[in-house]
Amino acid sequence: MAASDRERLLERALALPNAHDSDFFGDRRPPAGVDPALIKRIDDPALRAKLVGAHIAEGLQSPKGPQKIASIVRLYPGFDAPPREPSRARANGRAKVTAAPASQRGLPTVDEMERLIARIREVEAAVEGDLASAVDERIAHLKRALADLDGAELDAAYHDLGEALEQKRALASQVRFETFRRVENDPLFEPRVYLRLLAR
Repeated sequence: MAASDRERLLERALALPNAHDSDFFGDRRPPAGVDPALIKRIDDPALRAKLVGAHIAEGLQSPKGPQKIASIVRLYPGFDAPPREPSRARANGRAKVTAAPASQRGLPTVDEMERLIARIREVEAAVEGDLASAVDERIAHLKRALADLDGAELDAAYHDLGEALEQKRALASQVRFETFRRVENDPLFEPRVYLRLLAR
């Protein structure tokens, strides 16, 4: 889901009515230490599912069958709601555990990996342009300076030029390191968590 879509979902979630203590059924109570403005009533099951799927909300109370109790969620404006536990279904009188989605097992979907790789390529091109440009400018400056130097200054310039050429040869590993660093530090790009599955 695009960052802009998640932001719009969060806006809809924050506009939901606040839940009150009286909305909780039986012994249930709002979680301690949580801003009451983040505890919401929600009557739209489809919206609730979207919020939970986008890690914006965690279900606190949900009506089961004919129960007339409020549907309540806790919001996570940082998009870091905990994943749902695997659901249990009864089959042949025994509890059957339904496999959790790949995203809940710490594995990416195909779409998430495609988005991640596309972002890596995009950032890599920008980083390579930045780093290569700086090194190329330094090499060009040193080459121009060689014509006007002699003695110790000429030796130093040749030494600096050698280092710059070596840096250019080692640029690939620097580009990859900086690319991963930038993607990893982008808080709005959710698939960044799957960088751990890729070799650097």
